[in-house]
Amino acid sequence: MPIPTNPLNEAPKTARERIYMALRDWIIDGTLRPGEKISDSEISQYFSVSRTPVREAIQLLADQKLIEIFPGRESRIAPLDPESSHQTYRILAELHALAVEFSFSKITPEIIAELETINAKFSVNPDNTTLPDMQALDKAFHDVFLRLAGNNFLKNFTDTLRIHVDRAENLYYTMDQEYISSAKEHAEIISALKQRNLGKAKEAMRYNWLHTVDVVNSRKEL
Repeated sequence: MPIPTNPLNEAPKTARERIYMALRDWIIDGTLRPGEKISDSEISQYFSVSRTPVREAIQLLADQKLIEIFPGRESRIAPLDPESSHQTYRILAELHALAVEFSFSKITPEIIAELETINAKFSVNPDNTTLPDMQALDKAFHDVFLRLAGNNFLKNFTDTLRIHVDRAENLYYTMDQEYISSAKEHAEIISALKQRNLGKAKEAMRYNWLHTVDVVNSRKEL
């Protein structure tokens, strides 16, 4: 399996958490591709740990449907299922619409200014902006609503599903105007908030997610 050769610099809280976060990131960014066999011996050697925390981390990733475990045989990176990906985007569209609703009473001029600042960065030097940069900006925009909503269940559910979304986009996307157009959709959300129109803001949020899945589905190459 293609484990990166660069050394690790961050200090872990626990071995299991460190391994989990690294494997998760490799799955998301495409270092570990769908169908790739997982070698717990290679992973344990890379992290200089026993196989126990490796197996615990793999189980956590299996619980999140990122790894498939075949008992007594092997573990592999889970494939991307088009229908499942579409459903994930639909669920996220509704969850983020709820985040708008839950946070609506807390939207102040200062919050709107924060959203506008984040969104403005989508249009700054787009030719020099990478997909991970765009994903980080998009996440920062949506995290404003999740933060204000103050609901841990909503935050945890969306964070877990976001892993699958980022993975699909990393595998299927090329950087172009389609992704940058997300800034225009964010602007529609901001405009609705300025108008104090909750229904319009929620609908604009839904469209932002559902338009993205249409683009992702049009780029499938695997």
